[in-house]
Amino acid sequence: MTKPDPHIESFRLQAERMDQLGIPCDPDAAMALLAVFMSEIEGSISEEEMFSLAEIGGHLYREGLRRKMISILK
Repeated sequence: MTKPDPHIESFRLQAERMDQLGIPCDPDAAMALLAVFMSEIEGSISEEEMFSLAEIGGHLYREGLRRKMISILK
């Protein structure tokens, strides 16, 4: 069995901590945190790194939109 990537493992542990604290899974909140972070580091990282962060934001945006559409259709 291969050892999980340490970053993926930290994501899992953070998700468990959030569950224990009762923090809901909220793509919009995560997207807002990411946007603030990106604003703070803009200019100090490469365009490629900013693109990678924007791609993560794109995944969060799509998930948030998917959840909104499902709630509208219910």
